[in-house]
Amino acid sequence: MRGTMTATGVAVALLLACGVARAGSGDGPPRRIAATAVVDSSQGTRRMPVTFAAYRFTPVEQARRFAGILERGGQQALLSTLRGRNDGEVQLGAMTLPIALVVAARTEDGGWRMLFLTPRRIQVREQQFGEESLEYPFGVLDLHIDDRGHGEGELHVAARVEVDGAGHVTYEDFDGMDGFLEDVRVLGDHPLSR
Repeated sequence: MRGTMTATGVAVALLLACGVARAGSGDGPPRRIAATAVVDSSQGTRRMPVTFAAYRFTPVEQARRFAGILERGGQQALLSTLRGRNDGEVQLGAMTLPIALVVAARTEDGGWRMLFLTPRRIQVREQQFGEESLEYPFGVLDLHIDDRGHGEGELHVAARVEVDGAGHVTYEDFDGMDGFLEDVRVLGDHPLSR
């Protein structure tokens, strides 16, 4: 599956089109979200509970810098830049993984659009045999939460991210390994969790 995020960078579209949220404000973006992940793979469709936690949100200036790095240096440059960065975490069943980049923007309907991007864990088998999947080094979640604290999202567990000739950031899934989120809901004391 191929998708397009129209912007000069991964996060800039969200921030510039919808406005920047203040992470510390009471009406800021939700910091904890629960859902059920549904992922298609060569072994069939898998469902599992998932919880996303955002520790911080990336500001516009930094998102622009990351977009420029991707455009000039490609995926490997962006991977190097994001290594060790920790904006949040995702808990898939019993496994907890770090999230390198979290961007959030207010939407016209009073909800939030959130983007989670992270280098994915590369399997030893992939590295040993030089599999094609190495060209898909990112995990991407593009999430929309409405003004009632519920939503939907696209989940890309192995994605290639690049800038096309028109300046749009595009993502493509490896071998049909795309997914989606259902039963999305805001957790905690955020106003949308009620």
